[in-house]
Amino acid sequence: MSAAPKLRPGVSGRPVPVSRSSAATAAAPRRQRPRPQAEEPARAPHLRAVAAPEQARSIVPFAMLCVSVIVAALASVLLINIAMTEGAYERRDLKIEIAQLAQERDDLVTELEESSAAPRLAQRASELGMQSADTLGFVSLEQGVVLKQRTG
Repeated sequence: MSAAPKLRPGVSGRPVPVSRSSAATAAAPRRQRPRPQAEEPARAPHLRAVAAPEQARSIVPFAMLCVSVIVAALASVLLINIAMTEGAYERRDLKIEIAQLAQERDDLVTELEESSAAPRLAQRASELGMQSADTLGFVSLEQGVVLKQRTG
């Protein structure tokens, strides 16, 4: 006898392994030869019927999802960058406008100070036909009289 398991022909014509118990019952009068302890033959795995494998799913939808997420992220970064650039230009324009208004305010304050100086006021009053007063006094509006007079 050999160490290989016994095979018997199956329904399809291919040999099928025979278990030891069925071989022992079929050949009961045969004497079994003792096996060496060190070498145990590998047992054939238990075979069972399995369902046909499901058809493999396509990775195209997953790839399209990944691509759409990346495109959406890049588009949002682009839109945020455009908005920030517009804000920077508007800020620059406003700073220029503030500087121009500050300069205009300084010019107007200077002009007001020049106009309110005493020599300029006297000159402008004489241009309008006014004369300087010889005497100064306080007028009471209730009584309609001059209360005090001072000479200038």
